[in-house]
Amino acid sequence: MTGRRQPGVSGTTVPVGRRPAGDDGQVTLLVLGYVVLAVVLLLVVATASGVHLERKRLLALADAAASDAADAVDLEGYYRGGTGLEQGPPLTDAGVRAAVVDHLGRLPAGDDVVVGASTGTPDGRTAEVELATRVPLPVLSALPGLRLRAAVDIVVTSRARVALAPAG
Repeated sequence: MTGRRQPGVSGTTVPVGRRPAGDDGQVTLLVLGYVVLAVVLLLVVATASGVHLERKRLLALADAAASDAADAVDLEGYYRGGTGLEQGPPLTDAGVRAAVVDHLGRLPAGDDVVVGASTGTPDGRTAEVELATRVPLPVLSALPGLRLRAAVDIVVTSRARVALAPAG
């Protein structure tokens, strides 16, 4: 070592090329903490994105089922009389539910979907479809060694209204 010295942190002089004692490993711990924080943040965002995408898929499925169920007109009741085009074609709870179950049965993605109890028609002109599914949290379920089977229940409701205009 040469005899050159530079001022230290507390005003003492420290030989050039040496660090003050007690600072070893501080940066490593800081970097490690930031890496752990970034990984946890990434996992949370990935899990939330997976659940959000599954909800959007279920909502699109409910929209399609509601549109299909709105076409499920009770033709027998319509032709029996008592309703005209000004009131709209009649829908029944059973007809809407049957149309939704039939629609879900034709789709491969409809196996894990449950038709909700409020599926039906509140006014005879609106098809209301409630669908529910259980979504496993992708990151927590994929971690090896964890016996954690975390899942989120998602319930969506969609409505489609039948509206006919008289010809003429």
